[in-house]
Amino acid sequence: MVTRVGVNPVGRPPSRERVELILSHLDQLPTLPAVAARLLAVTTSDESSVRDVVDIVESDSSLTAAILRMIRRADLGVRGDTITVVRAVASLGFTAVRNAVLSVQVCQSLTPAADDERAAATRTELWKHSLAVACAAEMLAGRLRGPRHDGAAFVCGLLHDVGKIALDACLPKSYVRVVERVDRRRECICDVERELFGLDHTVAGKRLLARWRLPQSIIECAWLHHQPPDSLPSSVTEPGLVRIVHLADDLVRRQRIGYSGYHHISDVDELAADLGLDANALSGVIEHLPERMAPFCALVGLEDLDGQRLYAASVAKANRELGIVNAELADANRHLQVRSACFEALGRFTSTLTRHDRIEDVCVAAAKSLRAMIDVDCALAIARGSSSKCFHIACFEAGESGSTTSFIDFGELQNAGEVEFMPALASTHGIIPAPDGYELIWQRCAVSAGSGPLWILPFRDGDTPVGAALFVAEEASVARFRSARDECGGLSAAMGLAVSSAKARLEAERMAEELLDLNRRCRAAEEELVRARSISMIAAMAAGAAHEMNNPLSIISGRAQMQLADCDDPELRRNLEIIIDHARRASGIVTDLMDFAKPKAPDPVSQPLTQVFDSLCQHWRAGSTLRDEQLAASVSDGAVTAYADPSQLREILDAVVANAIEATDPETARLLINSPSRASDETVRIVIEDNGAGMPRDVLEHALDPFFSHRPAGRGRGLGLSRAYRLVEINGGRLWLESTPNVGTTVTIELPARAPDA
Repeated sequence: MVTRVGVNPVGRPPSRERVELILSHLDQLPTLPAVAARLLAVTTSDESSVRDVVDIVESDSSLTAAILRMIRRADLGVRGDTITVVRAVASLGFTAVRNAVLSVQVCQSLTPAADDERAAATRTELWKHSLAVACAAEMLAGRLRGPRHDGAAFVCGLLHDVGKIALDACLPKSYVRVVERVDRRRECICDVERELFGLDHTVAGKRLLARWRLPQSIIECAWLHHQPPDSLPSSVTEPGLVRIVHLADDLVRRQRIGYSGYHHISDVDELAADLGLDANALSGVIEHLPERMAPFCALVGLEDLDGQRLYAASVAKANRELGIVNAELADANRHLQVRSACFEALGRFTSTLTRHDRIEDVCVAAAKSLRAMIDVDCALAIARGSSSKCFHIACFEAGESGSTTSFIDFGELQNAGEVEFMPALASTHGIIPAPDGYELIWQRCAVSAGSGPLWILPFRDGDTPVGAALFVAEEASVARFRSARDECGGLSAAMGLAVSSAKARLEAERMAEELLDLNRRCRAAEEELVRARSISMIAAMAAGAAHEMNNPLSIISGRAQMQLADCDDPELRRNLEIIIDHARRASGIVTDLMDFAKPKAPDPVSQPLTQVFDSLCQHWRAGSTLRDEQLAASVSDGAVTAYADPSQLREILDAVVANAIEATDPETARLLINSPSRASDETVRIVIEDNGAGMPRDVLEHALDPFFSHRPAGRGRGLGLSRAYRLVEINGGRLWLESTPNVGTTVTIELPARAPDA
């Protein structure tokens, strides 16, 4: 009894333990019957006689009947009751009797009852192929020059595929699956056997024949008969026999006799030439093969085959295989057409892209390529933008309409419960019917409606959907593309990668812009920090200097006044008055230094800028030579207020305006004071523009430094703009300059618009 072993699941390599388990079950198959083993030994011995063979045959009644039937069919002139085993052996010869007995014994020992009709048919076709190879090998060996191998060739041919018979006997249902898969895929049966079992029939046959203790030449033919003659190991004992069986196997497969599981056939003419046989020899073997097979088929219980029936079955099998091949070629041709269309679409798509394309450009190229591939009137391409709910849409229609692009916020549709875009495509591959809600997108964005259901092809970057294409088409025209998942998947991946690249490029550009702006702001902040630290240091130094200078100046001024009171000399009095005047000026400088170093703490209030400008404009016009049309002040919103100390705000504006008036030509001067801020702003901006001489870069960098002035001798103290900057700073604001030589200067003052708790 043979224990059954299940087949290996597809896609998982069989373990070594499983292979050993199958080999161990081969060991449970019946051994070669004793009658066959004894007859094989006797017929290969030079010392054997006819009586030895007769004794072995007569020991088994079934063999006796089989040999007598065989001699009647052989038509050797033996008739009626005169037929005996002795006369049969003498007439047929040792070799014929041995081959007949081996055929019967091996077939009976390895042919248990089949579980179903398909398994029985497979086993029958395997034996038919083996008998055909045995007869062909014997006939080929008989036509060779040199040592004769015809007797051994029959045995080697009969047992060359014994591994298939053994695997079929151990795993009948699984071997039916092997045959089905070979016929469906048109693959080599050895590859399918190794895929399902972990070993093929050549290894199984080698293992079984070694267990039967048959000659090494028979074992080698079962193991190596698929190997090309020029790749046989050097250790082979009878390479000629292996090559004969190889040629016989290919010749029988070429005639479609029985089942072998091989669809590839070597060049039999070349193989025959290597053995020294010509085309006539092969033709003779093919012509007489059915006649040679007939008695052996009858012996083992196969149907009685004559030449006409055998070759009719061969032609029918060839026609069936040709029909399968034609169907496969038609399927392959359709598949190639789909692949070609996909590759052409991919080529059109990639050829229109550049490294500067935006997301909407990628969408246009995708819609155009897909429309041409599917041959539809209109196609939409959708790609996610920088926002998770914002998408770029491109519509491409044939004809003069061309393409249109738009930008849509799907957040509104999602909030209304009308469509859920990307999550619906998370596990989608290839072209599928569009999920619910996409009809709304098509209706809103497509130029033409078309006829048929709505389809969608996702654009994927790895496993992440980043966009999709929509189109309307009849199901019959889309079916061939739906079956081409790999090709459409490649197109989907290319389009998804292009969308992601365009998006990444856009993000990189934005990051570069933001980085540049951040760098500018960092440099400005660094300059502000340096300036603030410099002013703080100068303020501290000025405070110390003012403190030290006050006492000497007071003494100088007091002594000069005392002397002036008692002096009658005019020249001396004039000198004393000069000393007193300069002492007072020095004292004023000290006071200014103290005010810069330690300005009075601001007392901020909210002030309407309109009132501030009206009051100061009157003051500025009165104190300068500017005409009314040369000085203009405006506020964008009358409700705008500034939250600052009134006196300090006036001093700030006075200093900036005075500096502007001094930098302009009185005849052509033009001064504009405005506030572009709105009432809802947290801060208010006051912009003072002049058309003066402007400042070069080196002057602009130090314009806010204390005691700095680029004017010639007789200049002021250089504290105007720096004091204005300091007052703006203590009022919680900012002040900065922009200037172009020979064009003018713009001073921007930014102050709080309201109290912090307002």
